[in-house]
Amino acid sequence: MNRLQAGSLRPFPFVPKRAKVADPMPAPADSDQVPVVEVTIFPLDDDSAMPLALARSWLSPDEAARAAAFRYEKHRDRYVRGRGMMRGLLARRLGAAPQELAFSVGGKGKPHLASSALAFNLSHSEATAALAFGEVPDLGIDLERLDRTVDIEGLARRCFREREIDWMNRFPEAERHRAFFRIWTAKEARMKATGEGFSLEPKRIGLSFESGFPTGCPEPALPAAHLATLALEEAACTVVALAPFRLVETAPPAWGREGWGFCQDA
Repeated sequence: MNRLQAGSLRPFPFVPKRAKVADPMPAPADSDQVPVVEVTIFPLDDDSAMPLALARSWLSPDEAARAAAFRYEKHRDRYVRGRGMMRGLLARRLGAAPQELAFSVGGKGKPHLASSALAFNLSHSEATAALAFGEVPDLGIDLERLDRTVDIEGLARRCFREREIDWMNRFPEAERHRAFFRIWTAKEARMKATGEGFSLEPKRIGLSFESGFPTGCPEPALPAAHLATLALEEAACTVVALAPFRLVETAPPAWGREGWGFCQDA
């Protein structure tokens, strides 16, 4: 896979037409039996992608109360659209109505579908979100915009292992910011897959690399974690699942404004 070239970043309320999956390893012979994890990336400030009124009509009372607690309208609307899209995509997969989906919270505070084994996880970065779901024991996804200003050297010293820092520093200076977020999203997706969050210290997570991307997560050894990365121009995005999987990126549907069905794939 060609390394993505550094360049000027466009404003990021748009959805990439189609991302490449950075997985240089050959598919196993029985790849048809490997579960598929779908990832949909969608904007949170665009009513044409997820009509706000429709998303609001799908919220549970608890979600509606949480939305009402946001101080700023922008953040409230992003929360509503994110939850609405999540409910819509999961419901479409399960053949259910979005407003009828029920969620439970596990011992580590991670939400699960109450009546389905379908694993899912949602991530957002400013005006963009990503939802991953699939029939795996559990999974995590992290999305980070590349136009964020962060102290990559300071954070790397605190959160990355020496070999990870060495890998990051092999990139030209113009691309090092991108390399940092590829490592960061891999570690955070691993934290989210088990629901441990930062109680799993970032330096306890060890990554392997190939062709400019993290491709494995050998440590901690248990539970075994499997990793795949989406090669996006404006963001870093990594999925970690607790079973082997194939990653498929799908475009968000154009939701109908009546009922809960979708009109057509975008």
